[in-house]
Amino acid sequence: MLRKGQRLRPLHPHLAEREWGVGGDEVGTVLCCYRVLVNRSGEADRVDIEFGSGQKIWGAPAAEFAVIPEGATAH
Repeated sequence: MLRKGQRLRPLHPHLAEREWGVGGDEVGTVLCCYRVLVNRSGEADRVDIEFGSGQKIWGAPAAEFAVIPEGATAH
């Protein structure tokens, strides 16, 4: 599971632009990560993210983002 403060980048740039209005190459920081119950089929991890532009995404599927390893450059 993700943790607060991790840096993320969208896995699918076009989806990020279409769904959340975030540039596909933007880097965001995890504000909060949590697991929600999805019907009876199981659980899904969700994440709240703030991007460098100041835009925030609430409740996005965590699986749609890749973690940028600590110490790695964003680009």
